[in-house]
Amino acid sequence: MDRQRSQSPLPLTVETRGNGKAYITGYAAKYNVRSTLLGNFREEIKPGAFDRALREQSHPVVALWNHDSNQVLGSTRSGTLAVETDDTGMRYSVEIPDTTLGRDLQVLISRGDVWGSSFAFVLSQKDGESWAEEDGQTVRYVHEVEGVYDVSPVLSPAYEDATAAVVMRSYERFLQSHRPALKLPALRRDAKTETAIRRFLRQHGRQIG
Repeated sequence: MDRQRSQSPLPLTVETRGNGKAYITGYAAKYNVRSTLLGNFREEIKPGAFDRALREQSHPVVALWNHDSNQVLGSTRSGTLAVETDDTGMRYSVEIPDTTLGRDLQVLISRGDVWGSSFAFVLSQKDGESWAEEDGQTVRYVHEVEGVYDVSPVLSPAYEDATAAVVMRSYERFLQSHRPALKLPALRRDAKTETAIRRFLRQHGRQIG
């Protein structure tokens, strides 16, 4: 199973609670919010996509700085991280550790230098995603996540190459499955876009004809 990451420029906050401890809080993802352009498509997470994973998965979720496993902020195993869903999306709250990393990150988030969130996940193998052409745009809908592995404050919430390679495999399958009917009409009207898609897929060892 390919682990993917999704980033979003959703606001992070630092709050001090009645127990005197400081927490980083924010949404790792929001439902029904279309992403910025991710290469050649946009992504939208549908309501309930995380419910089964957070209810049934046996592995803990960890909070990391920039997805770096050497820079741990907290975990659901220890109770220093809480991850939950509501009508808006998947929200997390991590107790800021009294470490150099924790203190530095608290300052950076409070100043607005760090503002984005990200999460690592694995899609459900059955009906986890779907693709559509809407108003001249390709949209990837995430319907169900099989596992959530980490939530991370990130410096720059941009789509990473490693993740893009995973998603582009699915994107290519979508293009190929629709080629007999669509013959890529929206793309072929825009030679620059088609050239960019071909170049991206070629870099990852793929071709679309």
